[in-house]
Amino acid sequence: MTDYDELFAETALDQGLFADKSALDPLQAPEEVIARDDQQRRLASLLNGIASNYLPTTVSIYGPPGTGKTLTTRRLTAEFAARRDELATEYVNLKECRTLFSAANEILLELTGEQVQAYEGLDGAFEAIWTALAAYPTWTVLILDEIDHVFQDSNYDPSDFFYRLLRGEGKLKRDIQLSVWLISNELLDVDLRVDSRVQSAMSDEQVFFPPYGMETLDDVVSPRLDKAFQDDVLPDAVANYGLMKAAHRWGDARKTLTLFRRAGETAAERDLEEVTKACIDANLEATDSEAIREKLLSLPVQHFLILRGLTGWTEQPADEIVQPVTTEQIQEAYEKMAPAEHQLGTRAIRNVLADLELMGLVETWVESRGRDGRAKQVETTFAPELVRATEEAYLDASSTVTGEN
Repeated sequence: MTDYDELFAETALDQGLFADKSALDPLQAPEEVIARDDQQRRLASLLNGIASNYLPTTVSIYGPPGTGKTLTTRRLTAEFAARRDELATEYVNLKECRTLFSAANEILLELTGEQVQAYEGLDGAFEAIWTALAAYPTWTVLILDEIDHVFQDSNYDPSDFFYRLLRGEGKLKRDIQLSVWLISNELLDVDLRVDSRVQSAMSDEQVFFPPYGMETLDDVVSPRLDKAFQDDVLPDAVANYGLMKAAHRWGDARKTLTLFRRAGETAAERDLEEVTKACIDANLEATDSEAIREKLLSLPVQHFLILRGLTGWTEQPADEIVQPVTTEQIQEAYEKMAPAEHQLGTRAIRNVLADLELMGLVETWVESRGRDGRAKQVETTFAPELVRATEEAYLDASSTVTGEN
């Protein structure tokens, strides 16, 4: 029989190193936006366009996770709307939306607190959206977060969804002035695969949030470290060491906060009086693996399927994943998994691989094969087993079901 009193006592950490551990919670919004002055100025300039009777149809706000996109955009638009009666702003996170209909219904829920029934379809959802927006102020900024999770389903495609949103008859008939701000980890092109009519309706306005460097990461994280730890528990040299490692690996404020929280817990487990560099090192790999897993789970569906194709070749009898592989091998494995109606062509697959390389998830090089010419080699920058380990969780959150390689 388990002695729970003894179990809880044995597993209780000495929290004396921490003053306010909640300051290291990556989901806790900071008191102010730091190190994003250029992005705030650009977004503010766009909003001030209402003085000239203009807001762009769309604004693409993109950058890696943990770089302040959502915080900056939401806070700045809310502050602007609080000062201008003629503008309203609404925020919708689409990460949990499994279909385009559910995405439209999520927008409607934010606007009205209600949703339409499935039998009313996308037409009914958008009609209700336009009816609701007709009662809004002259201008509305609609912020759609995690927009790269919107992909094709069995009933609608992204082009149809975005065309209705940007140029729908109900919107034009009511003369609704709507600016849609799209937040994503990457520029939206390959996975949404919108057609030319949608591309022509979208604006070219783009605001990029780069990864934090060590200096900017210091500006963002250090005030929270000061609040989180007791005096003299986190030496400056150790804090700088952790910030340097985090900046080089991720440039992600959320992952950096997690790293320092874990380092503090490790120091407590080891009965240390202060956090050491060894405590940082002990948690880098675990935080790294978690960061990669979260990055994989946040990928658009086509990007994940291409990664699955990349890690789909094994060597018997050990069933070890073979790397590197060629782009032709990736495409062969991908075509066995992806539904035929949603499969990308060779050029689009190469574009996805280029995206994945920019995201630091794969690396590529060209290998000479003598008389057989040259072939591009591709491999993951992390343990390829992580893709398979993440697959079930990814598919649980996705409406696209793939076959087995």
